[in-house]
Amino acid sequence: MKIFLLEDDYSLNESIKEMLEAENFVVDTFYDGSVALENICGEYFVYIFDVNTPNIDGISLLEYIKNINPKSNVIIISANINITQIKEAYQKGCDDYIKKPFNIEEIILKIKKIVENYNIIHLAENIQFSLLNKTLLVNSCEVNLTKYERDFLYLLLKNKGQIISHSQIEDFVYNKQDKSLDAVRSLVKRLRKKVPKYNTNVYRRGIFYKITLFEIFILI
Repeated sequence: MKIFLLEDDYSLNESIKEMLEAENFVVDTFYDGSVALENICGEYFVYIFDVNTPNIDGISLLEYIKNINPKSNVIIISANINITQIKEAYQKGCDDYIKKPFNIEEIILKIKKIVENYNIIHLAENIQFSLLNKTLLVNSCEVNLTKYERDFLYLLLKNKGQIISHSQIEDFVYNKQDKSLDAVRSLVKRLRKKVPKYNTNVYRRGIFYKITLFEIFILI
């Protein structure tokens, strides 16, 4: 399970990374906001952003990742006790806010709590998808999904009932690579074949795909 950490204090950054890795998390660390922005993608389970970082601050990155995927798990850390800043972080979608100085164990506990809240999504009586490890089970058997298919299905289910834009798919599924509409349609078609019972529930309407099974509109 991957963690994205932005903290410009080198010692604190290393300490957090070391303790999280001791808990079997995979941690990618960054010290500069602009470098962090260049490396944000959909592979991370939790994002940890310090507020005051060089070039781009943590609140801006929070807003950016929430625009890509509103259901992303984001923890903000800061030495600032300004209530206005705390309110702004929550208004922009942070899942938790930790004030410095703190015991690093607190971060671990909060991440474990997020893990506990990650449930298997039951798409139908015989179909389940795990948000934790991005696996699709049909009749208790795991369906072989490509990385793009796993990330696409994850994006859909994390944003159930919401419109997903083409740019969101490019950012989250394809790691910010430009993709044609035909490429996205092809991805949808391949994923449909993995759940053959529900093929008839997917159809084209204007510039939308409506996937009845997931109750999601995908704007492409």
